[in-house]
Amino acid sequence: MSELGQPLFLPASGTIVHVHLSPASDGRWRLRWSNAGHPPPLLATPGSAVETLARHDVLLHPALPAEPRTCDGRSMAPGSTLLLYTDGLVEQRHGDIEAHIDRVGRLLAAATPQLPLETLLRSLLRSPGTSEPEDDTVLLAVRVPRAAGAGGVSR
Repeated sequence: MSELGQPLFLPASGTIVHVHLSPASDGRWRLRWSNAGHPPPLLATPGSAVETLARHDVLLHPALPAEPRTCDGRSMAPGSTLLLYTDGLVEQRHGDIEAHIDRVGRLLAAATPQLPLETLLRSLLRSPGTSEPEDDTVLLAVRVPRAAGAGGVSR
């Protein structure tokens, strides 16, 4: 990830979360991610608390040395939902970003795995504190299918 901006010779910095999902033979999916200062992904697993995938490295910035990045992983059970989002969902003036991430996590935990992802994402965007974001907001949710042999990840 550190080399992303180098071919362009731009003195720019930024955040990124890189996620890779791969199916396992038992119906679960393997999640691997590396985070460079981006808001942490949230992982909702049926029957468990929502997990904030908070491990991350430093931001991408040309003044910082290109250090090896860490990568972490989880096993996602059928019905699990992974939520990726930009800071526009959780950053507000005079607000605590951690409290807003926790609020989004509680909303994600309250959603059943049967709730269509489009409905879930719309409800997160309309929730108190996010209905009028001050920054652009992008959400991406991925759900592991419940049915055996469903063959793919719900989008």
